[in-house]
This record gives sequence, structure tokens and C-alpha cells, in this order.
Amino acid sequence: MNSRLSLLLVLVLSGWSGLSPACIAQGMPDSRKNPSGQALTVTLPDALARVFERNPEITVSELEIKAASARVLQAGLKPNPEIALQGENLATPGVGLGVLRYTESTLQIDQRIELGGKRASRVRAAQSEASVAANQLEVKKNELVAETSQAFADVLAGQERLANLKELTRLAKQAYEIVAERVTAGKVSPVEETRASVELASAQLEENKHARALVAVKDGLAALWGGTHEDIDSVQGSFDIPAVVSELPEGCLQTNPDMKLAAAAVDSRNAALGLELANRTPDITVSAGFRRLELEKEEVWVAGASIPLPLFDRRQGSITEARTRLDQSRAEQQATAWRLRAAWTQARHAHEIALLEAKTLTENALPAAREAAAAIEEGYRLGKFDLLNVLDSQRINAELRGKYIEAVASGLKTAIEIERLTRCDALPALPKPGK
Repeated sequence: MNSRLSLLLVLVLSGWSGLSPACIAQGMPDSRKNPSGQALTVTLPDALARVFERNPEITVSELEIKAASARVLQAGLKPNPEIALQGENLATPGVGLGVLRYTESTLQIDQRIELGGKRASRVRAAQSEASVAANQLEVKKNELVAETSQAFADVLAGQERLANLKELTRLAKQAYEIVAERVTAGKVSPVEETRASVELASAQLEENKHARALVAVKDGLAALWGGTHEDIDSVQGSFDIPAVVSELPEGCLQTNPDMKLAAAAVDSRNAALGLELANRTPDITVSAGFRRLELEKEEVWVAGASIPLPLFDRRQGSITEARTRLDQSRAEQQATAWRLRAAWTQARHAHEIALLEAKTLTENALPAAREAAAAIEEGYRLGKFDLLNVLDSQRINAELRGKYIEAVASGLKTAIEIERLTRCDALPALPKPGK
């Protein structure tokens, strides 16, 4: 079910009707390009592909995985042997350093032998750290998908807001022209023409303001792949609220990237505790070599072994810290589950509210407002209504349309958040961005 939700979000934000059959089959964006090859109309798959190819946060996480793999290699290596050369009786009392006939020279090799399963525990601890790094990459990918989708939805909503304000400007200009005609015909006072010009100027001001706001959200989207608003002429997508799962999938919550990261952290802390417990067992160092007795002109073999006595340092503090860290990770895992569940609940309520508001506006308020505005405008032409009625009807229609846009924008963004929270499978392979 979650895979279908992911596909639905991509299709809704990308605009199903705007994708050619070839692009749908290949999973490639259907973006218009200018002669230089730069995409003008950007789809959501295209934006995601650019982000995954160029965003440095992905590179940071991938390099962390590489570093963790190197730690696994290092953890499996045995201790290096040590070679030692020792001379004794170099200075004899009454003789000095000039005579070396009493010297005893020893050449030996020492090898530390790890006991208590230290190397295996060390490898397991390093492997668990590598698993944490891999899960951190999945969390980062999930966050970038959501962040890109949210930014894409912001641009979609910005385009709708600007289109709504352009329509309001057009209506204000049309109303001004009607008033100007009636003033010229001597049917209304010139004051109404002044009032209509003020409304037109106000509408143009709002349009210009939202045009700049649209540039800002385009910059926000393009910044995710290191670009600017110049990379985007427009985004292509269906501005509608997608359906989401009505119940929280328990299995998906447990396999959400955030939960998998929390579980990996618990496993890593558990492995760290195992390593500290293994470190309680002291290692033994064996030695072997030969000694040259200069006085006797003989060479003899020597051997030895040494082991620390764990009288004072038995890793008490390190073991207690490791156990505490393990308990801490388990608590963080539970807190993550609660946080995800609470976030899903809040997003689900917001999604339902947005759906209800959008449905009410599209089925009742908006059709009635459009009919009323058209009737009042025609009535004004016939002299049945004054200019104030015309302007009020236009303003109400634009305000209702604005509320619908905000409702859809909220529904889109909450659907994206729900999809992020309930992602229970690996992210699909994304297409390469258009060159």
C-alpha cells in the first residue's frame, strides 16, 4: 500500500496528463527544454533526480559509509608483532664503555595475543556502526524526497496563487473599462472610475508581490540541487489533494527509516557493550628470541610471556557507560516511535481538514461565487447594481479561490508528510536529470 501511495504522490505532483506514455514507461521526466538544453518546465521526478545527483548531503552520507567500511577492515586486523633489541652490561665498573666483552645482547620478537573474543567483538561493533551509517543515508534520502516534494508543492501553489491574482487583475481591469465607458456615457459619477482605478492598482500590486514570492519559492526548490530560479520557468503537476492511508500501518512504522536508524543505534550500542565486556579479559604477550653472551662467546634462546593483572582497572567505568548508552538508545528508539505516531496523527487530521475545506469550496462556495459575480457584472452593465457590488463580488470570488488554493497546498504538504512517515520500503530508483 505504501508503494502505491508513493507512486500516487509522484503522479499527482508530476501531473499524469502532462507525461507522455514513453516517459511514464521509462520513468523519465517530460520536461520542456530551451535550445541550450536547460529544462524550463520541471516535473517532480526531474527535480528529485537532480537533487539525488547533486545534493552534497548525499555525498556526505555516502562518504561516511565508506569510512565505516574502512573501520570494519581495521577492526578485523590482528595486533602487529614487536621486535626489540636490548644490550646489557655495556659499562663494567672500573673498565668503562671501551670494553664490550661482558655485554649480553638480546634480540626478541613480542606478539600480543588477544583473548576473550576481542577481535570478533571489535568487528561486530564496527559493522554495527557501518549499519548506522547506511541507515543515516536512508533517512537523509527520505528527508530529501520529502523536502523536495514540499518545495515542489510550494512552487505549484505559488503558480496557482499568481494565476488567481492575474485573474483578479484581469477582472479589475475589465471592471475599470466598464466604469470608464459608463462615465463617458454620463451614466455614473467619475468618482466610480477613480475607485475602480484604485482597485486595479491594488490588484496589480498583489500580483507583482506574489510574482516575486513565486521567484523565491523557485529559488528554494532549485537550491536543493545547487541551482537558482533561472533553472525553472514553471513546474508541471496536478494541483490536487491525493488520497492517503486511513490507518497507520504498524509494520511500516517499524520499518520507517527513522525507526530503522533508531534500531541500528541500539544494536551499535549493544555491540559496544559487548566489546567493553570482552576488554575485561587481559591479553597475553609472548616473547621469543636469542641472546648473545659475549664473555662466553655463546648464543642462547630466550622465551617469555606476560599478562596484566586486573587488580585495579577491570573496565568498570567503560562497561557502566556502555550499559547506560544502551539504555539511552532504547529510550530514544521508543521516543522516535512516539514522535512518528504523533506526527502521523497530526498530519492525518490536517489532511482531513484540507480535504473537507477543498470539497466544500469546489462543490458549493466557488460555483455560487462565480455565478454571483457574473450576474452582478451583467447587472452593472444594465444599471441594476453599482460598482461596489461588482468589486465586492470579484473580491469574494478571488478570496474563495485563494482559500481553495491554500487548502489544496496544505493537503498536498500533509500528504507528503504522511508518505514520509509511513515509508516502509526502499526508495525507488530515480531517473537521471535531463542534461
